[in-house]
Parts: sequence; structure tokens; C-alpha cells
Amino acid sequence: MERIVKGHSPFDADHLVSALPPGGLAQKPGFRMRRTFPTVSGRAANVDPRVRGQLAYLDEQLTRPVFSLDEDGGEGMLLEFLDLPLTPRRNEDRAANEGEFARDSLVWKLRAHDENEGELTLAELLDARNDLTDLRYGFNESLNARWSTLDFNVKAALQYEGVRDLLVSRAALQRGILKVASLVQFVVDHPDGAADVIEYAAASAARALVSEDRLRVPGINRDDDSILLAAVAARPGFSVGSFAPTVRGVVSQGISNRSWDKIIEASKVEVPPTVLPLLVRYLEESTVTVTEENAPFMVPMYLARAATSTGGLTAAGPPDPFAVTFYGDDAAQESINTAAVRCAAQLFYVMVLGDELGVFDTVRYLTQDYLFRDGFAIEDPVLRKDLEDYVFSNRFQTLDARTGAEDKVDATREPVRKAYYRQVFDSGSAPTIADTPPNSEFRRLWKTLMLESARFLERAQVSPHPDNYVSRQNVMQAVEDLQYNLSTTCVGLATVATPMINSELDFVVTRILNHPEVRRHLVPTGGSWLKLVEKMAAARGRRTKATILNNKARIGHALLTSVAEYSAAAFEQDEPFSRFISNVDAFITTSSIVEEFDVDPATPGGPGGGYGGGYGGIPGLDGVPGMPNLADLPGMPANLPGMDVFAGSGNGAGGHHGAGSGSAAPADDWDF
Repeated sequence: MERIVKGHSPFDADHLVSALPPGGLAQKPGFRMRRTFPTVSGRAANVDPRVRGQLAYLDEQLTRPVFSLDEDGGEGMLLEFLDLPLTPRRNEDRAANEGEFARDSLVWKLRAHDENEGELTLAELLDARNDLTDLRYGFNESLNARWSTLDFNVKAALQYEGVRDLLVSRAALQRGILKVASLVQFVVDHPDGAADVIEYAAASAARALVSEDRLRVPGINRDDDSILLAAVAARPGFSVGSFAPTVRGVVSQGISNRSWDKIIEASKVEVPPTVLPLLVRYLEESTVTVTEENAPFMVPMYLARAATSTGGLTAAGPPDPFAVTFYGDDAAQESINTAAVRCAAQLFYVMVLGDELGVFDTVRYLTQDYLFRDGFAIEDPVLRKDLEDYVFSNRFQTLDARTGAEDKVDATREPVRKAYYRQVFDSGSAPTIADTPPNSEFRRLWKTLMLESARFLERAQVSPHPDNYVSRQNVMQAVEDLQYNLSTTCVGLATVATPMINSELDFVVTRILNHPEVRRHLVPTGGSWLKLVEKMAAARGRRTKATILNNKARIGHALLTSVAEYSAAAFEQDEPFSRFISNVDAFITTSSIVEEFDVDPATPGGPGGGYGGGYGGIPGLDGVPGMPNLADLPGMPANLPGMDVFAGSGNGAGGHHGAGSGSAAPADDWDF
């Protein structure tokens, strides 16, 4: 049969599969987020019984014990079978002396072989070789991991163990593919992979449907029949609600076209199959009756019209007066500046470490106050030079990203850093550079992302079938909104200043705080630079939790990097989306710990240094239209980790860092 299917059937919303991963595939223990395929009825579609019957019969033949171990381990016999074409099943026609399968086809050969004692199945033959055993099981494991992302038709075919073993044999023995990743790609994307089995099932089931409907389609049993080829080329979905209507429509159109065969043949012109339906439409609508006598004149005229038509087939009858046209935004307006969002991720990281944790302030205190009183003798000449530049010249050493040469640049100033924090994250009250408007939308969008992610977590954890019943569309929409927001606000000089701030942070941490001589003197009992930061804070009568804030910076950077790299296709896969949701969960928990940690008991706002102000101490979030109190949201758990940060009331109660007093208290500049 001429190959029509070049790839697997395209996925659409009607073609959802309810089948579990293929039998025998290893299941990983524990809860795992998976791609959600929402449906209207809450149930996924089933495979059409005709298709299922054809695939089951093929699997039955492929799992028969017909192979014997000879001198080459049965490989020669198996290669003989693999060289045979997988032709579709026919409607048996005893009058034409036609069997169900063409002679010298794969299934015909399998059926004709008698089972003898001691012979092996295809799976057993593959397992006789260690390398093929590892490949086979590795393939099944990999297939299981990406099962929910596969096309419906591909999943319908790969449910069967015999089909999978056939494709593994083709890849390994005929093409020498012995890597799992390459094997998966061959099975999913190559025309001789799952696509070949899909073509077999589509053609076989189409013939069965024609027989079931008692339609007169002469030549349907020929593998080159035009109607059969058209049915396969239509790539019908294998779901119950899609396969039969699609095939019936193609067959009906084919039968109608065949009534014009003699007229088109009389015209003595060659009609491309892709143009034939439109040509027949024009012939039927012709005001002049087209006959075999005038065909040489009329058919070429309509063929030229059909070949140059750009509109294709349209629905019969008058246009729908209630139809609408959807207008998208200009492509330039929809484009996302990924570099800007990645810049925002870097800025968030240096903001939390540099100014919320107070790394810059710690270095200033260490070099301008503490070292003078502590009697620290600096022995390393490199450290001495670094301190000389940073303390007295207000400069630090960095590497030029383009040339790789060392350079010295001026250190950044705190007012400038906070100006960019406000421009991008609307954090604090510092004036922005050149009166650039602050990003007032960021807080609302960030809150929405946390809210929708928490709701997804709750629903997925309580759902008995998170694969099919929990939609992730709200989370994806929140990510898209935040991505667009940051791509339009983290621009201009912010993209110049952020790498400089990050370079300075890297300098003070690696060249000063993390210097072995500094750590040996200030934390003699051992510990990282984070412990040194905590010690310097304690020396000034302050409390800080460096490890927690370091986690907040790291996880926040990972979240915003995921936002920068977001695409709908990526988030439809389990691994990227699960990693993102896990980071959101960790960020919520980390933020909750930060809030519970008492930075300064004397801070206004009541016991625990609480800041009133509603949502997690973020100023300006009280009274945001349409944003509910998360604690009162129906269906939200009472004790979801970290969600107490969302229960602020605006009067200080339940606000950041404990219960406020009800007075207007300053907000935490760094709480997101």
C-alpha cells in the first residue's frame, strides 16, 4: 500500500485517551504531577471498537510463539519477518478469491506459521539477547514517562506489547538503533514506527466500516484504491466520536466523485487527487450540464479554476449571519523579550541576597567597622588588594564577558539598586531612575501566580485521577501574564545595571566573605559565608536567617527563569511543569518561614515585628479588585504550608510577621 501517513495523527481536543500506560510498564511510586487533559464530561474518549479490534488482532498475531532459536539466535528468521510489509486487513471476498491479508505480508506470514513446541514469542526472542532486553525495558520505561504527552492515535497503537516489540525489532535489527532516546524518537516520529501501525489500523478499520455500512465501494480491498487512500490520508482520530464520522465523510465524498470518473476520463486531463473534490464541486454547480461530449472543454476550465482557488471548499448555503472573526494582536506586540525576564530573575536574586539578606551591608560593616576593632591581620596580598580597591577606591575587579580580560568597575550604590528594584518589582519606595514608572502590576500578577499554583496543588493532591481531572490552564495563564509584564518592564538601563550588581555580589561573596582567611578568623569553628553574615548581624544586635533567605533567592530565581523560558508546549510536559510547581510550593513554604522568623522584636506592628498590610506584607495588595482572601477561598485547605501569608486582612491582623496592631505600619520591601 502506498505510504500516506508520514507522521502520527495530529492531536486535537476530541482525541483524548483514557487508557493507562501500556501493560507491564514500570510505575514509579508516590504522587507525581502529570499533564492534565481536561474534557467536557470529565471522561476521556475511548478507542473506536473497529480500530481496537484491528490492533488487538495484530497484537494477537505478534505474540504467537512462531520463532525458533537457530545458530544466529533466531535473528535471521526474525529479519525475514521484518522485511515483509504490514499491509492492512481486507474484507474477505470469497467470490474474488481474496483472503483477509495479501500474500507475503507480515500478518499473512505469521498466520500461516504453525506453532510448534519449543518455539518462542517475539518478546522472548528479544529477551534472549541482553542488549535487546535492556533496550526493550528502557524503551518501556521512557515511554511510560512521556505517555501523557503522546498523540491519541500513537497511544492507541502502543498500548499493545506485540506492537511495541515489533517496532523495537525494526529499530534495533534493521537500523541498528540501540539507544533508548533514539528508539523513542524512531517509534514516535518515523514513518516506519508507530505511524506504520496507525496506517494499518486506519485502513483495516475503514474497510470494516465500509462492510458494516454495506456501502458499495468497488476496489476497496485494493491497497491502491483512491477512496481507501483518501481515508488514510485524512488521518482520522481513533476515538469513538471521531473515527467513524471522518471515514464516512471521506467515503461518501469518494463515492460522489466516482460518479464523475467517466466524464473526467473523457476530458483526457490528469486531475491531481488534492484538487479532485473541488473540481467535482464545480462540476456539480455548473450552470451548463457537463457531459462526456463537452468534457474536453468544460473539465479543463473548471480544473484551472480549482487549481488556482485559494478558498478551498466552503459550506453550502448562505453564510452564517452570526459568525464572528477573531482578531489577534499584532505579532510584534505579542513577542516576549526573554532576555528581559532572565534579567529580572537575576535582579531578584541579587535583591534578596544583596539587600534583603544584607550582603552588601555586611561587607561595609565588616571592612569599615568590625575589622578595625577585631585586630584582624590581613596576610594574603590578593585579599589586601581586593579590600584596598573596594574599601578605599569603591571599585571591584570583574571579568569582561566579551574579551575575558580583567577589569575594574565602580561599585554600585544602594539608592541606585533600590531604584531598579522598584522599577521592576515595585519594591520599596525609592525614586526610580529618571522617574520611570514602577511596575505596579507585578505584585498582583505574582500573587495570582502563587494563588493559582496553590489551588492546582490542592486539587491535584485530592483528585483520584490528577492526569484527567485537574486543569493547569490557570497556572499557565498566570505565567504568561507575568512573563509579558516582566518583558516590558525590565528594560532600558535595568538590563545594564543588573549584571553589574550581580558581578559586585559575586565579588564580595567569593573574594571577601568566602575567602579562607576571612572565614578562618571570623568563624573559626567552621561554616560557610552565610554563617559569617549571621555573625556580623548578631554583632550589630540583629537577627537574620541567612540559609532561609539564600533558599528564597535561589528558588525565586529558578521560578523567574522558568517564567522566562516558558512555552505552552513545555508546560504540557510533566517534567518541566512538575519542577515549576514544586518550586512554587517550596517558595511559599520558604516565605512562610521567613515571615515567622523574628527579625526585630521592636519593629512596629506588634509582637514578632509584624507588618500589617494584608497579603504577606506586600504593600498595596489590600483591596485589589477581584483578588480574594486566599484563606477564605472555597476548597482551599486550612493548613496548606506557607498559605498563612495570604490571610492578611489589611488591618495588621494576620499580616506579615505576625499580628499587627491595626496601625499603618511600614511594609516589608523584600517580601514577594
